[in-house]
Amino acid sequence: MVDVDIWEECALRTFDGEECTGFPQYVNEVIDFSSQYGSDISISYTAYNITGKPSKYPDYGDFPQAFVMRTYGKWWYDAPSRPEPIMTQNFGIQSQDYIDVSFEQKVYPEQVTLYETYNPGSVVRIWAGDGSGKWKLLWEGEPQLVGHGSRKFSPVINQIDFMTNLLRVEFNHSKLDYYTELDAILLVGSHCNNAAKASNNIQKDLCKIASQIKALNIDVVSDYMDMTTTLYSLTSLAQQYSSMLDDINQEIELSSRTTSGPFDSLPDETVLRILSNLDLVSLCRCTKVNKHFYRLASDAMLHTAINLKPYWHSVNYKTLEYLSPRCKYLQKIDLSWCGNYGQISPMQFISFIEKCGKQINNLRLDCCKFINDDCVKQIAVSCRNLKELSIRNCLKISREGFESLASISTFQRLDFYRTGIEADPLVKLLEQNPNLQHINLGSCVSLSSMDTVAQCLGAHNHELVSVDFWKTYSLTPLGVKALANCSKLEEVDLGWCLGVSIPGECMMALATGCRKLRKLFLAALRGITDRDLAPFMENCPHLQQVDLLGVRSITPFLCLRFLETMKELQLFDISFCDQIQDEVVQEWRRCFPKVSIKRSSQSDGIPSPFQHY
Repeated sequence: MVDVDIWEECALRTFDGEECTGFPQYVNEVIDFSSQYGSDISISYTAYNITGKPSKYPDYGDFPQAFVMRTYGKWWYDAPSRPEPIMTQNFGIQSQDYIDVSFEQKVYPEQVTLYETYNPGSVVRIWAGDGSGKWKLLWEGEPQLVGHGSRKFSPVINQIDFMTNLLRVEFNHSKLDYYTELDAILLVGSHCNNAAKASNNIQKDLCKIASQIKALNIDVVSDYMDMTTTLYSLTSLAQQYSSMLDDINQEIELSSRTTSGPFDSLPDETVLRILSNLDLVSLCRCTKVNKHFYRLASDAMLHTAINLKPYWHSVNYKTLEYLSPRCKYLQKIDLSWCGNYGQISPMQFISFIEKCGKQINNLRLDCCKFINDDCVKQIAVSCRNLKELSIRNCLKISREGFESLASISTFQRLDFYRTGIEADPLVKLLEQNPNLQHINLGSCVSLSSMDTVAQCLGAHNHELVSVDFWKTYSLTPLGVKALANCSKLEEVDLGWCLGVSIPGECMMALATGCRKLRKLFLAALRGITDRDLAPFMENCPHLQQVDLLGVRSITPFLCLRFLETMKELQLFDISFCDQIQDEVVQEWRRCFPKVSIKRSSQSDGIPSPFQHY
């Protein structure tokens, strides 16, 4: 028999003597992000705009005061520049962007609200961090088709066992019709442990039940109460359990079993073929079955291509130590988003590359804050056959680090988005890599002479397929004309290259020299006219994606000709084109249903971001 008076006493206790009430706060600082539509030397469409209280909500529209990321929908993943996926068997929702934000006070989260003011629905995960590399998932869900209207997105979140003032929000843009925009993030929390508070509430409920039972003079079997307590304990533990890559970071304890059932009758080659279809976590778990599975699941041939990006929240230096003995034949590895907040040091990464880098040809390190000059120098020494290097948002690399890459002559893809690369080391690198096919220099504000870079590409890199010069303001028509020498170009992004605003004859040269063009982005080049665009209709029949956002001088006549002439056209952005009326766009959408015609919208009275630039 349980002592019912004990349960009644529980109901009279307060939670640690505190009255727990939710404390609301907005973002105080943006810590990190993967991409932004805006530039670091501007405030329009930048990540910084997510700080503070909502400035536009509940208005719906395209506001430069919001945070906007660079991509949306399927378009960037259908483009020629799309990188090949690594380890496609990894399961789960694939995140494409993130932002890390901090708040003034640490709390136990009770509610997270995102103020989405344009094309909502791309949020797929919300994490809470302790600032030293520990992360707990608050919420996860598929990308949504929400419709056109602002919303406050407040999903039911999980309870966690530590206080936090750091959140990460992850995005998947695959369902978006156009760019998504966020106005603010609200965190509501308390200084009380939510899990413990929930336990206290359950105990109070049990006390009430016990009191009712006592009043009815009904005996209660103690085993039943023990079972109730045990079930609650198990439930609480289950809520706190997170196991993404714990198997990697723990000592391997082999099972005492010596047989593998039907697998014993299969040759090793067959079992390896089966295991090659497993995601990384499942493969790690297979090593725990027995010695037979440990040997096979640890085989180096199963570790030639590794994608750790989906597990960024669990990856640390122990992960690299675990993988090192298995990566004898490693060729491709994606460490993007991994190792931040002190989880991997430069020396630990260098040690891994020294041991495993000899055969690496694809290396992706996007947003890895530990990457510095020493790391890049070791890459140049160890990875002599490197074909792809992606170091987006790696801000600790100086001229010295970039210069070391010129010792490699096998590059086919380089992604330097939002890095500090300068013209001189970049030119040296390009001269050494005549087989380069893809290069991304978007938002590289340290490139003071983009014409020099473009001329080098035109002279030495005739295999070039895609080039992204997004918001590199020093490019002029002279540089664009030099790109015309790259006859294999299929993708050119000159968006916001304001030095090309008066193009002269460079667009004619580009159209006649690059007849294989499939993607052409000319956003915000206000000096572009019908005359500049006509040559593309005559020479580039395979154009599929065309962005003319903010090109104010083009006429409806030219746009209609584009729609009628370009039979493979799929995406046509004519937002903020002053001479084109919304009624005309609606008619074109009815007449050309296979073309996704984009037309940005704003609430009345909001000035266009293109009005004064």
